[in-house]
Parts: sequence; structure tokens; C-alpha cells
Amino acid sequence: MKKSLLILSLFAFFSCSEKQDNFSKYEWIQHYVEYDEEFNRTDKQRLLFKNDSVVHFSELTKKTTRFPLIKKDSLIIFKKKFQSRKGLKNRDTLINDTLLYDFRYLFNKPLLILKSPKYGNYDVLTTSKNNAEIEESNNFLSIINFKIGGFQIGDSISIQNFENIESYKTYENTNLLVGNPKGNENIEVEIIDKKYIYKITQKNIVRNEIENIIKVINDKIKIEPDTIKKSKPRYREGFRWESNGIIIRLLKRDMYQYYTDRAEKITKSDFRSQILKSTMFNLATKQLGNDKYYELEYENELLETILKNTGNKTIQSSIIE
Repeated sequence: MKKSLLILSLFAFFSCSEKQDNFSKYEWIQHYVEYDEEFNRTDKQRLLFKNDSVVHFSELTKKTTRFPLIKKDSLIIFKKKFQSRKGLKNRDTLINDTLLYDFRYLFNKPLLILKSPKYGNYDVLTTSKNNAEIEESNNFLSIINFKIGGFQIGDSISIQNFENIESYKTYENTNLLVGNPKGNENIEVEIIDKKYIYKITQKNIVRNEIENIIKVINDKIKIEPDTIKKSKPRYREGFRWESNGIIIRLLKRDMYQYYTDRAEKITKSDFRSQILKSTMFNLATKQLGNDKYYELEYENELLETILKNTGNKTIQSSIIE
């Protein structure tokens, strides 16, 4: 009898002392979008991981199913369902999925970052408990951030320090503001939630600065850029880097030639056509000489996804709040 009690006590001790990890301690929320028949976009959320399980809700059966989560080094392996079609009927199809994962504190928030071993897209999950104390991992995520004009993506800013502010809505339905730091029209930033830098563009870069810019980017990203050769109709030329969700463009545009081409394509002699042709030539004249300047555009898909998923989702306006 005493031996049985001892075994039970030891079993209870080891069961209770088993260390819980981030998957077992917290619920993790996936952010996704849905489109209706008219392609209207709706941002949605769903519980994906809970108690070491992946949670699936079937739109067909209206039932929730859980599948065990297997953790192996830097990978998680699990079953999931997706809706497929066989003949005239929809059905739930069961598949296996393997993803790289990393837990990180970014922008003072606990996050779960997922990525396919084969593809480059990131999925950023938030926890239902914003003050969750997670153990950070170092499985695959390497975050590179560039500073341009003293700013980097994710910087917290005061909107009062910016001017020429306008509302800006992207095709992803992300409501942003765009503006310039006071006294510097060469730097243009997109701002999310009226407090975080989302994207950065520097304008009017002269040719003798290009070589050093290329060296800095090559050194940080460790890849050579794609060369963009000047061609119709945009007459853009320069360089483009894309690596691990980072997109950088260093381009100059011959807008004089662009507007001249548009003007010369107008062959009709009616009044409206001639007014439009005159407008195109005037725009071309205003761009004369600007083709010697470059623009540097910097986007970071991972950091932008985090800012979108952790923001307050409220519509922003430069006029009223």
C-alpha cells in the first residue's frame, strides 16, 4: 500500500513540475482576411493554438475540432482542415502542416511568428493575454531593420512633429497617414495608428551618394541587387533588393519623357484632346531635370505585418478623430 502511494506521489510530482511552454500556457490568435462575392475585404481573427492543440472550426459542420501539436526543435507539426470541393459538394479535407516558429517580444508585445520552411511569407499571431510573459526563442527569425533619415520601421513618433499629413488607404485596407518630418520634405513616411512608422521613402538623392547606399544595403542583406534598366512606359532605372520580407528600391524616373510620350500619343484635334495634350506637356516641363535624382523606398513585410496585427484597426483621418 505504501509503495503504491509512493508511486502515485512521484507521478503527481513529476506531472505538476513538468514545465509549461508558450504553446501550453497561452492561447494564440491568427489574423486573416475574407472577401465576399463583391471582393469586399473583412479583417478577422480566430483562435489557432490552445493547450498544445491546433483548433479548427468547420464552416460546414459548425463544429470545433482539436488536433495535437507536435513540437520538434524549431518546427511545429500538426493536422489541419481546409475546405475543398468534390464534385458539387464542399467538404473538409485533412492535411498535415509543418511550420517554423519563433516566440518574440516585438514592439513590447508577445508574438508567435510562423513561417513555412519552403516559402517566404510570415504569419504573426498575438496572444489573447497582452501581458503574457513568454520565453523568447531563437529558432529562425533574423530581424534586419534599416534607418533612413533618422527613422526606422516601428519607431514610435509624435504626430505633432510631422507636416503635410494626408490620409492614405492601401489596397490591403490598412488605414495610414502619410507626411514629412517638419522641415524635411525629402523624407516621406507612412504612419500607422498615428504613432508608428510603417514605411519610409527618401527623395532627391544625388548620384554621388548611390555607391555608399548600395554598399550599406548589400552588407546588411548579404545579396546583390537586381538591376532595373530604363524602359518604356515608366522610364525607371536603378536597383531592387528583396530578401526575407525586406523590399528596397533605389530608383530614378524620367517623368519628363513619360509625360512627353503621353502627350505625343494624343492625335485627335478636338478641344478636349488638345487641352489634355497641353496639360501633359506642362507636366513634362515641370519634371525637366528631375531625372537625375534617386528615391530610396524601404518596406519590411514582417514588421509591417506585426504593426497591422497589433494595431487598433480604427480608421484614421488627417482631418478629424
